[in-house]
Amino acid sequence: MSPLRVALIGAGGIAGAHFQAYQKVPEAEVVAVVDIVPERAKRAAERWGVPRWFTDHRQVLSLPEVDAVDICTPHRAHAPIALDALRAGKHVLVEKPMASDLKQAVAMVRTAKNNGRVLFCGIKSRWSASTQRLKRFVESGALGDLYFAEIVATRRRGIPGASFTRRSMAGGGVVLDLGVYLVDTLLYLLGFPQPLTCSAFVGGFLGKQPDAVVHGGWQWNPADFEVEDFAVAFLRFADGVAAVLKVCWAAHTDSLGTSFLLGTKGGLKFGNPPEWFFDLQGYMAQAPLPSATDGEDGFVQEIRFFVDAVRNGTPPPVRPEEALTVQAVLDTIYRSAEKGQEVAVRIPKV
Repeated sequence: MSPLRVALIGAGGIAGAHFQAYQKVPEAEVVAVVDIVPERAKRAAERWGVPRWFTDHRQVLSLPEVDAVDICTPHRAHAPIALDALRAGKHVLVEKPMASDLKQAVAMVRTAKNNGRVLFCGIKSRWSASTQRLKRFVESGALGDLYFAEIVATRRRGIPGASFTRRSMAGGGVVLDLGVYLVDTLLYLLGFPQPLTCSAFVGGFLGKQPDAVVHGGWQWNPADFEVEDFAVAFLRFADGVAAVLKVCWAAHTDSLGTSFLLGTKGGLKFGNPPEWFFDLQGYMAQAPLPSATDGEDGFVQEIRFFVDAVRNGTPPPVRPEEALTVQAVLDTIYRSAEKGQEVAVRIPKV
């Protein structure tokens, strides 16, 4: 069987990881690369041995030799490109987040269904060895009934460059960039309960400060900083579980805390290794979980999942409906923060 022929759209930073991954997946090959900057498209094509390059994604959608597209653009461009590709009959692999807002994400899922195409959002934290280990432990029942969770990601100084900090390109800041991983992991470990409400606080506090740019670390332009670098949210779910999410690109601390799950029979603190807290014969006990076995590179797995979904109809590990639920929570975090009050999570039916 011939390889799945893919046009990679967007030749920026994340595209390099995708190009390298394709070298390890013989079932797929990149036959074209697209970038709005001609020099970048040409350079990527030459570096990775891709036969053709273009500056407009619509140029590749009419090519019969292109079966699918892999979208590695800034967040704002995800949905417009995906919608054009799906309507042109191409399958779509899109890097996280699926879109920059919920309305666009809904349109993507509906268009994929209407056109019978695969739409796969690459939230690679889902299939990491550590997440899979946590999931198996939760499903073992050792924690009993879960009732509270806290999930955290901290960078003391980790603000990315312009495509992430300009609203016109990114649509949002750390909530869309790192928060998408946290929300997906949280929902996945909880079994994707129905989210009901959210009360959130977000803001850009250090990103605008020239003195916050540390030499030798992440580099960004404070004059171009238009999004949030900090967010915290309190979520309630239909099954009675509550959760707190905390995430930052930059803060004057080395940690916003440790991620953990609490259940009626035990608790689980994330880490390497994770720690299980439980009662044993009237005593408080704790024990580390066995170390996770390092798996294959996440981007390589992502592409393998995509190829299987296209060729064999195998459901991808992040189904479009799940990515849509994640997007709905992200959207609600922004709405709650803007209103300054708790708001309902709205998940449209598709």
